[in-house]
Amino acid sequence: MTKIGKIITITIAVISIANLMDFYLRTKFVNILNLLFCILVLVLTWYFSKEHDKAISNYEQMKLQNEKLINEKTKITQKFEEYEQFFNTFDVATFFTYTYDQNQYKFSKGVENLFGYKQKDFNLDKDLLKHLIRKEDVYKFEEAQRKLMIGKGVEEELRILHPEQGERWVFFKAIPFNNKEGSVLKINGQFEDITKQKELEFELKRLAFFDDLTDIPNRKMLDRQVQKALSRSKRHHHNFTLMFIDLDDFKKVNDTLGHDAGDHLLKEVVSRINCCIREEDLISRIGGDEFIVMFEETGKDEIEQIAERIIEYVAQPYEINENNASISLSIGISMFPDDGEDKDALIKAADKAMYYAKSNGKNNYKLYTNELNDMEVKDKSIFKKWMEVLHIPFI
Repeated sequence: MTKIGKIITITIAVISIANLMDFYLRTKFVNILNLLFCILVLVLTWYFSKEHDKAISNYEQMKLQNEKLINEKTKITQKFEEYEQFFNTFDVATFFTYTYDQNQYKFSKGVENLFGYKQKDFNLDKDLLKHLIRKEDVYKFEEAQRKLMIGKGVEEELRILHPEQGERWVFFKAIPFNNKEGSVLKINGQFEDITKQKELEFELKRLAFFDDLTDIPNRKMLDRQVQKALSRSKRHHHNFTLMFIDLDDFKKVNDTLGHDAGDHLLKEVVSRINCCIREEDLISRIGGDEFIVMFEETGKDEIEQIAERIIEYVAQPYEINENNASISLSIGISMFPDDGEDKDALIKAADKAMYYAKSNGKNNYKLYTNELNDMEVKDKSIFKKWMEVLHIPFI
C-alpha cells in the first residue's frame, strides 16, 4: 500500500472511532479527536499540495524533454530528407549495403534511367541486378563481389540488358569499409553509363583495323591475324594458307561508270567472296582492288575448290545503277610450311603466284611452286606495297 493510501485509511478509521465515541460517550475526548482530525486534514492538504506541485514540475520537465525529442526528430527527418535528395541527385546509380544484412541494398533514383526498372524494385530484390547483367559478364560481377567481401575495392566494365534500349555498357565501381576489428562493415558503390564511350572506343578501333569502305579487316588487322595464325600453326603443326585476290580490269569500271560505281562494285565483290568461304576464314582489303583471304587447317584440295568457286561467282555480271559491269580476278596461293615459314615469305610467294595467274590469261588461280622463284615481280605488285607498309626496301 502506498503512503497516501495508508494516510487515507488511518483517517477513515479515526473518523469512524470518533463517531462511535461521540454517540456513546459525548465526552471532551471526542472534541480532542475532532481537533486532531482537523489537524490531520491540514497535514493532508499540505501534503497533497506539495505532491501536486511536484507532479506539475515533473510534467513540465517531461514536456520540455518531449519537445526536445520532437525537435531532434525533426532535425533527423530533415537531414534524412536532405540525404535522400543528395543520394538521388546524381545521374549515376549509387548504392550501399551492410554486410550483416546482405539481403538489403539501398539504390539511388539514378538506377531507373540506367537499368530501366523502378528504384523500389532494386531495393526489394537483391538479385534483380544480376539478372540484368549479360550472361557473359556475370562471372566478372561475382568475382567483384567476392573481392569486396574480403576488403578489396573493384572497378569493372559490364554489359547489361536494358528492357527498352537493349545492350548497354556500365562502369561498376565499389569500395568496402571496415569496422574496428577489420571486418567489412559496409560497401558503397556506383554504376555509370559508359555506352557512348565504348561505342567511340569501338569506332576508333574499327577505323584503325577495318577498311572504311567495305568494313572488313585492313592491312594492320591482317598483319596481326597472320602472326597469330602462324603461331598456332607452328604450335599445333597444321597448315596455313594465304590467298591473294586481285581484280582484273577494275580500273575500266572506275573510268566508265565513276568512282561511286567502283565503290559499289568493291562492296559487292566482298559480299560474293564471303559467300564462297567459311565463317572462320578471314578476308581483308589491302589495296584499291586487292584482297587477301586467310585460311587455317585447310588442305590443298579444299583450297583449290574455294578458289574455283570464288572465280566463278565473283566473275558473274554486276548491275550498278542500271548499268552492267563485268570483271575477272586473278588468285595466287601460298601455304605454310611448304612455301614459307614466316609472314614475309608467304606474302612474297602468294604475290608471285598471283602475278603468274594474271600473266597467263587472268580469271584463274595459281598455287605457288619453286619454279616461280625466277619470276620478276612488277613494281605495281602487291608484294611491293606490302614491303612499303612494312618499311622493308624493295629490290
